[in-house]
Amino acid sequence: MKIYFDENMPFAKEFFSELCHINNGINGDEQGELVPFSGRTLTAEQVADADVLLVRSITQVNEQLLHLNDKISFVGSATIGTDHIDLSYLAKRNITFHSAPGCNAISVAEYVLSALVVLAERYLLNLSSLTVGIVGGGNTGTRLSEKLTALGIEHKICDPLLERKQRERK
Repeated sequence: MKIYFDENMPFAKEFFSELCHINNGINGDEQGELVPFSGRTLTAEQVADADVLLVRSITQVNEQLLHLNDKISFVGSATIGTDHIDLSYLAKRNITFHSAPGCNAISVAEYVLSALVVLAERYLLNLSSLTVGIVGGGNTGTRLSEKLTALGIEHKICDPLLERKQRERK
């Protein structure tokens, strides 16, 4: 198994090195291989023999990149968004794909809460007398809303796309 990974992915080498020490050949004599690459300059020729491709948002994953590879079975992106991935192409090729939506939502919500506490302390604000505005009701906005609710802090979520989807469901 050849795992290609962006060289700027923290701890990817350490994480996958154990997996590549597992014998995975038919006769149990083949070792996996970890192959780091530069995400900004990756070419189809470089990934022609990849079984697994792990990217960040700077790498466009599409037919142009994968047309020389007939054995890739998994593409993973260490990102929330997927605009750098041609999902329909991967589906057409039966290549499994995963990204990391919501991976930092709790951390961001906790950061916002800590920033609110600092502001309240600095400017002598009573948080229970304020209304917090949340722009976006996705993973992060939802986590922040849950935490504000638990603390009894009034808040409103503004997410036109989410509101439109809810109206369309009715």
